Amino acid sequence: MVVAKIIVIVGLPGVGKTTVLNKSVELLKERQYIVKVVNFGDFMFKYLLNKGLIKTRDDIRKLPLSQQRTAQQEAAKEIRKVFEEEAAEVRKYVGFVDTHALIKTPTGNWPGLPAHVIEELRPDSIIVVEAKPEEIVSRQLRDKTRYRADYAKVNLIEELLKLNRIFAISSAVLVGASVNFIHNKEGKLEEAAKEIADIVENI
Repeated sequence: MVVAKIIVIVGLPGVGKTTVLNKSVELLKERQYIVKVVNFGDFMFKYLLNKGLIKTRDDIRKLPLSQQRTAQQEAAKEIRKVFEEEAAEVRKYVGFVDTHALIKTPTGNWPGLPAHVIEELRPDSIIVVEAKPEEIVSRQLRDKTRYRADYAKVNLIEELLKLNRIFAISSAVLVGASVNFIHNKEGKLEEAAKEIADIVENI
């Protein structure tokens, strides 16, 4: 049985994580990889929506911790299952999980990849996409599809960037995954994307 390379990619809202990831996917496909990208929040959203517990994605981080834990674990199990099934007949397969290492909530910063999640996913690497705090705030304010006013402060972003690293490293330790930090510089998208593609190639 062929085992999928599984990569968790995290970053604060506004770092350009999804844009960088999409470009990385293009590069990996050029290198003959079959690539699957899943958004962890989509799996959680589907589970919680079906339970009637939320109406929008931003409602997820407002739920009690117990409900989030259950949804996280169920999402992780389903994602791992999807990757393993699709990779069974493919030699060069990589599955990306687009998610967050931490979630800022009214009751504190919660881990996006706690033990019951990371041990289900068992990724080979956790990639942390970062950017300058000022750039992150600017991108957040331009994104009219999500409500992120509680994030849009430079000093808060600086603190969360540090915490994001700590949370990502802590999760990686639990499963022996590598950790990489990719800086998404303005106008340097291809550079950041190539770094990610090279990490996948070398795992």
